[in-house]
Amino acid sequence: MVNNPSYQPHPHGATGKAHDAQPIRKRDVIRGILGFSKSKPKGVDATATNQVVGAQNTPQAVGPSTASSVSDIHSLADQPVTTKPHVDKPLPEPAAETKKTQNNFVKNLAAPVMKTELPAVQDRIEVTQQLVYCTALLLRGSSSPLATAAQFDNQACDPTMALQKTPNLDKKELEWLAEMDKNPPAKERIHWLGTRMVDEFAKDVLKDSTEIAEIVLLGPVLDNETYRSLLSCTISAFEQSVLLNVDLLQGLVHLVQVAPPESLVSDDLVKILRVIRICLQDTHQQSSLHPFHLTLALSRLLDVMAEHKVKDLNRVEDHEPLSGILSELKDSSDPYLMYQACYAFQALQYVPDDESALQSVLRHGAGVVNGLIQVSGVFKLDLGAVLEGLDKLQEALGGIIEVASDVYKGVNSVIGNGRGVVDGLKEGFYEGKKRPWYAAIRVAQALVQAGQLKDLNELIYEAPCRGDPLFQWGICQLLGEIASDVLWDTNVRQQAVDLLGELYKNDSQWGEDESVKAWMVNIICQLSTVPDQVVNAIAITLLKVVHQDQGTTTRLPYPLRNRLPLPTSSPILARVQDITPLEHDLYQYQVQRLQQHHQTVYIPPLAKPSLKAKDEDAFPLLEKVLEFLASERQVMLVLGDSGSGKSIFNRHLEHRLWTDYKQGGSIPLFINLPAIDRPDQDMIAKHLRANNFGDDQIQEMKQHRRFIIICDGYDESQQQDNLHRSNALNQPGQWNTKMVISCRTQFLGPNYVDRFKPLPTDRYASSSQDLFQEAVITPFSKEQIKNYVEQYARDPQTVVLSRDQSGWSSEEYMYTLATIPNIMDLVKNPFLLTLALKALPGLVALNKDLASIRVTRVCLYDMFVDQWLETNRLRIQPNKLSQKDLEAYKSLMDDDFIGCGIGYLLRLAAAIFKEQDGKPVVQYVHRQDKDSWKAEFFGTDPEAKLLREASPLTRTGNQFRFVHRSVLEYLLSRVIYAPVETVEEDMDPESEVPSPTGLSSNSNNPLFKKNLVAEPSIIQFLCDLVKTIPDFEQQLRAVIDLSKTDASAAIAAVNAITILVRAGSIFHGADLRGVKIAGADLSGGQFDHAQFQGADLRDVNLSRSWLRKADMSGAQMDGVQFGELPYLKLVGGVHNCAYSPDGRMLAVGTVSEKPGIDLGTRVRIYDTSTWTTCPFTFRHILVHSIAFSLYCTMVAIGSRDGLLTLWDYASGQEMFAMEGHSRSVTSVAFSPCGKHIASSSDDKTVRVWDSQTGESLFILEGHTGEVKSVKYSPSAEQLLSSGDDGTIRCWNSTTGEPGVVLNCSLGKVYSLAFSPDGRWMASGHVDGELQLWHAESGEQGPVLHGHTGHVTGIAFSPDSRWIASSSWDHTVRLWDASTSTLINTLSSHKTRVNSVVFSPNGLQIASGGDDGTVRLWDVDSILTSSVEQQDPIGAVRRTAYTPNGQYILTVDNNQTIKQWNSLTGSSRPLSIELPESISVKSVSYSLNGSPTVVATQDATIRLWELQEGGRETILEGSRAAERVIMSPCGRWVVSSDSDGTVTLWDLASTQQRHVLVEKGEPGYVSTRCVAFSATGHQLAVGGGGWRGAIWLFDTQSKGLITSKSTARDILVMSFSPDGQQLAVGASLGWIFLWDIQLEKRIELSAQSEGVECIAYSPCGEWIASGSGDKTVRLWRRRRPSGDTEAWACVSTVHGYFDEVLDIAWSPTVPMEFVTGCRDGSVRVWRVSSDGEDVVVKLLWGTNLAVLHANGLALKGTIGLGSTEKKLLVQRGAIRDSFLTLE
Repeated sequence: MVNNPSYQPHPHGATGKAHDAQPIRKRDVIRGILGFSKSKPKGVDATATNQVVGAQNTPQAVGPSTASSVSDIHSLADQPVTTKPHVDKPLPEPAAETKKTQNNFVKNLAAPVMKTELPAVQDRIEVTQQLVYCTALLLRGSSSPLATAAQFDNQACDPTMALQKTPNLDKKELEWLAEMDKNPPAKERIHWLGTRMVDEFAKDVLKDSTEIAEIVLLGPVLDNETYRSLLSCTISAFEQSVLLNVDLLQGLVHLVQVAPPESLVSDDLVKILRVIRICLQDTHQQSSLHPFHLTLALSRLLDVMAEHKVKDLNRVEDHEPLSGILSELKDSSDPYLMYQACYAFQALQYVPDDESALQSVLRHGAGVVNGLIQVSGVFKLDLGAVLEGLDKLQEALGGIIEVASDVYKGVNSVIGNGRGVVDGLKEGFYEGKKRPWYAAIRVAQALVQAGQLKDLNELIYEAPCRGDPLFQWGICQLLGEIASDVLWDTNVRQQAVDLLGELYKNDSQWGEDESVKAWMVNIICQLSTVPDQVVNAIAITLLKVVHQDQGTTTRLPYPLRNRLPLPTSSPILARVQDITPLEHDLYQYQVQRLQQHHQTVYIPPLAKPSLKAKDEDAFPLLEKVLEFLASERQVMLVLGDSGSGKSIFNRHLEHRLWTDYKQGGSIPLFINLPAIDRPDQDMIAKHLRANNFGDDQIQEMKQHRRFIIICDGYDESQQQDNLHRSNALNQPGQWNTKMVISCRTQFLGPNYVDRFKPLPTDRYASSSQDLFQEAVITPFSKEQIKNYVEQYARDPQTVVLSRDQSGWSSEEYMYTLATIPNIMDLVKNPFLLTLALKALPGLVALNKDLASIRVTRVCLYDMFVDQWLETNRLRIQPNKLSQKDLEAYKSLMDDDFIGCGIGYLLRLAAAIFKEQDGKPVVQYVHRQDKDSWKAEFFGTDPEAKLLREASPLTRTGNQFRFVHRSVLEYLLSRVIYAPVETVEEDMDPESEVPSPTGLSSNSNNPLFKKNLVAEPSIIQFLCDLVKTIPDFEQQLRAVIDLSKTDASAAIAAVNAITILVRAGSIFHGADLRGVKIAGADLSGGQFDHAQFQGADLRDVNLSRSWLRKADMSGAQMDGVQFGELPYLKLVGGVHNCAYSPDGRMLAVGTVSEKPGIDLGTRVRIYDTSTWTTCPFTFRHILVHSIAFSLYCTMVAIGSRDGLLTLWDYASGQEMFAMEGHSRSVTSVAFSPCGKHIASSSDDKTVRVWDSQTGESLFILEGHTGEVKSVKYSPSAEQLLSSGDDGTIRCWNSTTGEPGVVLNCSLGKVYSLAFSPDGRWMASGHVDGELQLWHAESGEQGPVLHGHTGHVTGIAFSPDSRWIASSSWDHTVRLWDASTSTLINTLSSHKTRVNSVVFSPNGLQIASGGDDGTVRLWDVDSILTSSVEQQDPIGAVRRTAYTPNGQYILTVDNNQTIKQWNSLTGSSRPLSIELPESISVKSVSYSLNGSPTVVATQDATIRLWELQEGGRETILEGSRAAERVIMSPCGRWVVSSDSDGTVTLWDLASTQQRHVLVEKGEPGYVSTRCVAFSATGHQLAVGGGGWRGAIWLFDTQSKGLITSKSTARDILVMSFSPDGQQLAVGASLGWIFLWDIQLEKRIELSAQSEGVECIAYSPCGEWIASGSGDKTVRLWRRRRPSGDTEAWACVSTVHGYFDEVLDIAWSPTVPMEFVTGCRDGSVRVWRVSSDGEDVVVKLLWGTNLAVLHANGLALKGTIGLGSTEKKLLVQRGAIRDSFLTLE
């Protein structure tokens, strides 16, 4: 060996001067063993090794050959690691022979990497090599931070920085990774392709060589799960192959070599080893070809096993048999096979078997080579790391150097003896010795794997074992593999051939053994045939030099390759791509959808669980939808008003789902329903075809994929069908979907659920309700509005819209919204908020006084359209227009571009409704539609083109639509009010545009053409116009009048009166005789004293209408809807109701306990089609419970005497009397099969009876109190009972065995129910709560609060959607079972309600009460009855007129203060907002007309003037008071405290107060009421209790004038206008009129309950009183001859639904008064009298939510059914000869 300036070897044990100067370090000795130079100082020859250091503990997959192209890609992910300082120790060094090193490999290189062209993000990957490269880059990108391309440019000049930031990545790779990071779906698609290829390979039975080579490439870039799947199927395929598949064998081993980190487990390797061993055992005595491949594979496998430290190799089963097979191969005459066998045998020595560590040491000695194996695992990274590892090995394994030195000597001995390769091979088997040549070869392989070719060159020349023929044999094979590997650069491959030739020609030590020379010649021969021309040429030239030796060689019979060749094609990828053009197209579609509809301003909506739920119960809608998608439900309905953000949410949801989409997962589809023709048929396929998917792809997706379909705009598609059912979704063989579908709330009817609820996939399922879910988007909260405004103000688009105006800040927007009256209520709608924000800057610029601005929806849309047109006009660049377009532009500018644009939009809107019946999407294909009406708007005309591009229209392909459906509806409302010119065949095109005043004469107006009843949004726009343009209301009334004489105006009249009723217009006393309004919606309308004689009222909806004293005589009333049913009146209280299972009968059990009435009560059965009674009744004693059998043939009745009887319904005869209970039978239930009857009793037992024999089967005991209810589960498996002991007990219905006992924390259980779908149980409790229970688990569910008395009955609707409950609080309540929210409270019963049931079809509810009535409720009406209340407020406690009579001030028990126009009933906003913490006691007006509120806050009395700048006055020294009122003169305030103290305050000086009544004074009683005289000079204080004391004080002197006792409980007082008389309302309906001066008292008694309010008219001749009996009575003063004064009740006003709490007379309008009621209504009445006749008419009212027909005339009506007649008479209609009632 030649001298090396950096290392001078010494003989073992020798010393010298050099060592005297510098101690010998132990790692230098180790390097000497392998023939390396001494360690170089830092900084010396820094380029000699790679600068990337790997983690030492990470196992590396290396083998006896160069690394495969794929495995080397792992170097992309390697990270630098800092090594620790070395500790040097003096060690002896072996002697070394000097030899000159031939540097054929001049430098270390990066490991070869398989690179291809990088595809664009959306391009199709064509070859597997490209897929592998892309996947490897993605793995690299996810494993460490990446520099951007810009950073790469900046840092390229600094190699160190560039290496740290971007090791092994070039600029293009960085740019590609950056693009992929922006497209997560593209990244996912690449990973998915690899997974699908593994699946496809596994399915392929015939795995040819190309497919094997292709799939093996993927190995190192697969995730662990997919890799293990590939490895498993490859092992299985190899095991099952009958003949040895060499390609499969080599592919299997290669997979093991390139395994991703942590993917291999020891069991895998042991299993493969056993399979190969068995194959080798079966074939080694045959030809040498198969044993060679098996032995080669075995060698590589054992290398990997050594690296992975496999410890569970069984010595007896694996190790010894394999050693024996390899030993036998030594006798082979084939040297190539012998070499592979020897290598495999050496590798086997380093695979730990199941011996103990001590046994291994004793048998093998200290295993330095174990350390060398570890060296080979990490050496590819850095020599310094290797030496560091050897240092640690030395510390861990004492004496390793000595052992290694012995090995070294042995090597020298072998070399010195010059023995041949065959002898060396044979020695390799002796006694299982480990040989250094193997370790050296492993190091060489690791160097090649790391690209450290210069180091390899040095190892070849300086390894101490280089003279060993086995080492030479292995090195030659390694060089040949480098030269034949196409992944290496051509120069490298050329250098490998050159080095091979150099060793052959010029190295005397190399090839001394003839077999080595023959091996080298054979390698060169193979290289001479490779396709690479450069390598080929060099090999041929070299062959000529060694030609003289060819006669002594034999041709190599085995292929010279280190791995399978790269595949020339990609059949598996092609198949996957062929199967999944679908996936590629889905990917393209995904990218397209993600790029569209990006919403810059978006606030996640909140939603509530149902229409009836409170907005306060709202939840994040997205969370609920994602929860739905993870559930078993199939349809989720998203409801919301127009503009509530349904479509925006749907698009956001689609974006979210596409972002999260994984290949093979659920496919989200946003389906715009109006854009699809007939979405009720094959909807999904139509949508996919429209997006360029082929029929084969559609069929593939239908059969194998799952979808999330987001159906937007159900209402706009004008559908009535259930799309889930009509498309047969989720049915066998059909589309597998989850459906999210949105619809406007206004579009729905009461039974809307049926349009969306899916059919169960199991036809035997009891209900499909659990498959359906809904959510209702709530209006924006203040916080959401604020967040939206903040986003909007930051949005760059806002600046664009602002044009010349400077952009507003969010604070400016919020201030303006808060200042302009009423606008905050409008902008709770997201779309209106958007319009408002766009319009506000311009609006404020025109109106400086913000408080004077009145904004409506129409106003916002007006400004929006103007601004849109102007903004887009400014974007037009005339200099870029063609000549024709420029001329058109100039013409439009001359004619007012904005005006022309509005005209264009109005004409388009009118045409859409005329030609397409309002379908919003217009499809225009020029070739097909150029001669149609569409061409005017979407054709090639330059003016139409410019206007179209400037209009608020969107275009998708050839489909056009407005940016929002509401814009179209707004425009049509504008067309109706100000019709545009339309060209008809019979109309002069030159005719002028009709003016608004000519509405009733313009038959071309859409009002005359289209029925708008089903267009609630258009109706709403028109209502806004009615409220803001008085003339428009008059025009609509004229249209109604026109229908009296012109039948062609009927549609217009229907529209007109519907609009007016919706707008709140009042028709009291209106002349509507003969109007033709069939089909109009008059629900909630006010028609007091209206004249409908002879009108066409067919199919009119009069639900909740006020028809008091209206006249409908002679009207056509076929199909009129009143929304209610008549009640059944019986004698005695109704204790129980039960429908027959077929719904044809209703059984009612009545009880009468009044003295003198027969106690033998009856069970009456009604025919539900006619509501007539059956011909017989079942007489019984005090019926407590009733039940029908399954087939309605039997009726079971339980009575108070403990008897249970069974009756035959057909004959009316008693079948059995079942005795056993000792006390009342409280509940009866038939089993679902009808064979058994269960009964519960106050005797604390439950009994089960045989319905065929009457025999008692079981007596169920366990309750400790009275048992009140018993029910069978729908499956009949369980029986439930409940009672006074507060428990629910479960019993086995077949055996009677007791089951679970549910303990109720809510107390006694009076009622039970099972939901028909079997999911829920419900229990009703003593204090009014309903408890839901999970039927399967018995766990508690929600508690329903609302009732205030015993819950006597519970019933589920047949579809389990609703729960009805009855109570002793006189009410029936309807609940939403899925959300536990209260839907409606039904309060027509006057006393306790004892029973409630649903009809079997779910359309009706029947309830029975102690008032002797059975109320029949229409479920549809219940569901809609409270939706349209105009101003929902609480009980109205106080009312007051302004001094000028123009306004009325009211306050309710929710502390809501409202101001109303006394003439029209429109509400007027107050100027200031009051604190939420106040408790309002009274409202009044000061003498200057300022509304004033008297309230308490923080235990003090305060007065607020409700006007801008109004004062707030605090009464010092005050405390919390129960009653506080202010005198009419505005000077005095009186308060009464809870302890009865009465204090008078003088507002002239808030310091002055005087206690008029103190607690504890003689004669003291609790204070009930106070009243001032009109002048404020007198104050009356009334006390409660049996004495009913009244004190009269003088406010000036504060002295007591007089007092009086009424002997009645005083409730209210009022002074006459002259202050001479005091009207006192007392309990039991008494009124006392006290003449103060004469000390006379007049007693009036007419009302049945206590008088809650009383007031004198300004003239003093009339008194109005309100009572708890829900009436107002009008009293008139009578003055007969003499001085005797008398008062008479001249009118009783009915129609209130609760107590009348307050009355006030108008100070300016004669005979007008207002009432406030506990039912939340405010009503203004006008009184007129003609002599003795007194007429009280309603001027207006709010919240009149129940049908009222008192005094309605129906004589001679046509088509009114008997049921409707009965209903109206019960509501107070006048009987006539046509009304025959039972």
